[in-house]
Amino acid sequence: MKINFLLLTLFVGLLCTVGCKSRTETPATPVEEVVDSVKSDSVVVDSVPAVAETPIPKKADEFFDDFAFAFMKKPRFQRSRIVFPLEHIVDGKRFEIQKSEWKYDRMYSAGETYTLIFDSAKGAGMAKDTSVSRVVVEELNLPHHRIKSYLFLRENAEWRLTQLKEEKMERSENSDFYAFYQRFSTDEEYQREHIAQQLSFSTFDEDNFKRIEGFISASQWPDFAPELPKNMLTNVLYGQTFKNTNLRVLSISSLSSGLTSTLTFRRRNGKWMLTRLDN
Repeated sequence: MKINFLLLTLFVGLLCTVGCKSRTETPATPVEEVVDSVKSDSVVVDSVPAVAETPIPKKADEFFDDFAFAFMKKPRFQRSRIVFPLEHIVDGKRFEIQKSEWKYDRMYSAGETYTLIFDSAKGAGMAKDTSVSRVVVEELNLPHHRIKSYLFLRENAEWRLTQLKEEKMERSENSDFYAFYQRFSTDEEYQREHIAQQLSFSTFDEDNFKRIEGFISASQWPDFAPELPKNMLTNVLYGQTFKNTNLRVLSISSLSSGLTSTLTFRRRNGKWMLTRLDN
């Protein structure tokens, strides 16, 4: 009899536990819903469900690239580093974006690759120059010949977005190269005509990871060529001015794999030519 009473007591307790749990617990919000809401660049930050963001170390402001990664990936941090009302210039006309109107912008982190363009080795080294206090990030829409520029200034040891500008690509001091690259990336015949017959080439040996230097012929280019962005280019101006009108170094990096290819172009007799490939 005692055994039966004990079993009955355990059974009733189990029912109470299950019933109470079902009444008091609410289903957790699926992670995918939160992620999707953050990914959308049409969502105002305040409408995104509260998600804890890892605090940004102060050292992230030392190098612009470290700051930019956090700025593009963390919606609330992004909003905290914008000077509102944000000046927005479109084809010379000035507008203002209020804080309540700002929408999370993933910038070039939304793409598969990002690119950098320099006119010298010194320009490439400016990314690690801690004295840089002004940086412009460009997004180039090649089919529509448009440039969107983000102006960042570092004041009081913190980077902040201070201006957006949208204008025709032809207004850029680098417009000649942009126009050339657009055709180079989309027209195979034009591309073949603008590759040096003897192309300097370097890559890493898969066996010992040492860099191999040599040459390939123009006909071998398709076998080693990286996938060229055709619709969108990005560029980060750390201070380079493109005063060297006859040299452009284009770096193409994969955001997922971290792999980078570098293409060197030189202008000879007014004609841009691909002269070197580094994989």
